[in-house]
Amino acid sequence: MNATHWRVQELNHHSADIVWLDAEGAGRAYHLVRLHDSKTHPGLDVNTVDSIERFAFGNDVVSATRWLRARVPGIQQVVVVFGKDESFVCNSVFLVENWSDIFVPSRDDAMICSNDTPLVLFYCHENAFEVGQRIVFD
Repeated sequence: MNATHWRVQELNHHSADIVWLDAEGAGRAYHLVRLHDSKTHPGLDVNTVDSIERFAFGNDVVSATRWLRARVPGIQQVVVVFGKDESFVCNSVFLVENWSDIFVPSRDDAMICSNDTPLVLFYCHENAFEVGQRIVFD
């Protein structure tokens, strides 16, 4: 990803913990998350994701962080996807502890997939998370 892109600049203070994907990697990540993104509403697709839980947290960042900690177990590598050319990799502990700084400034929706487990998350810019398990995972 271009180092001058506004999102890279916005998250530059996390550069030791995130790795931006190149165009090919970002395209693959985007294709993967689109399989699990609902086509009828903002959120996860009930046809490709099982055990979906939703948490609308308003402005309660502490409760949202606590909710995420309980649902994102252990340390796993995750890919955060904002769009077809905007994706980065980080570990799940970093994401859980820093999600509000990563997502809230831009006010965009994002999809997050684990590279290690079937975990998939949806962050809605209207202050809600969905978490579930990808039905097909390999």
